[in-house]
Amino acid sequence: MARAEAQPGANAIRDLGYRPYVGDRLPASNNTKVLLRQSLRRAWASWLVKVAAFLGWLPTAIALGYLGFVYWLNSKQPGMADPVDGGGVLESVYRWQTWLFVSLVTLGAGACAIAEDFQFKSFQFYFAKPVTQAQYLGGRIAAVAIWVFALLAIPGLVLVLFLTGSSPEGERLTQLGYALPMLIQAALAAWVCATASVGVSSLSKSRALTMTAWILLFLVPHVLALIVDAVADWEWMRLLSIPALLQEVAGDLFKIDDENDIGWMHALPVLLGVSVGGLLLARQRLRQAEVIS
Repeated sequence: MARAEAQPGANAIRDLGYRPYVGDRLPASNNTKVLLRQSLRRAWASWLVKVAAFLGWLPTAIALGYLGFVYWLNSKQPGMADPVDGGGVLESVYRWQTWLFVSLVTLGAGACAIAEDFQFKSFQFYFAKPVTQAQYLGGRIAAVAIWVFALLAIPGLVLVLFLTGSSPEGERLTQLGYALPMLIQAALAAWVCATASVGVSSLSKSRALTMTAWILLFLVPHVLALIVDAVADWEWMRLLSIPALLQEVAGDLFKIDDENDIGWMHALPVLLGVSVGGLLLARQRLRQAEVIS
């Protein structure tokens, strides 16, 4: 039997040679935007974030109903209802938003961010690329901060506009003046809650453990502070509670009188310390990430 002759080059590997990259060359800073978009998509995948987004309008709707009722009474008979304390309304809505919905966002998007990447060994992908630890951490924190800021600033803006439009002409400038304190409080709460929750997420590779740790940090100190204040009449334990600290700052921003000796000058340094602590904890944990380059 004759042997078939192989055609020359039939099974040879085709050499394509060098081909230059075709496309836009983006700067390294673009990695932060890419990580931010990915973090926002991953946050939205959490059912806790979806619950916060779909139900976060409830405190605002209740407040608008109350303000509308007061406006209707005064339109029927001027002076029939007491003047509306715009600062008190904003502080109350912010307090409910923080407990009911900000807590859900930080739990679903922040308290499991780094733990999830450790669990699925995602750092081998992220840091093998030209991505720095600061860029990675910035994307993760910014995603949580954007959600928290939206849950506070959008209701605050709606309430300020309604207060301004429904108030007597002589009080409109006062009501409009709450816009800046409202934005400051929303930005402060967004930054502190985002950095603290993401920092807690670096404590373990288990999402269940880090989410439990965040619940304990967010809830237990506040409950203990309420118990100690009720039993021993000692209010300074509120400095251990993140929601209580945010409430103290909001009270001063919205000019609400209370009987507490704790003010923004006590609460703000503690909040900044919590934020810095969360950042340092996360950075230290990221240095231990295994990377295959």
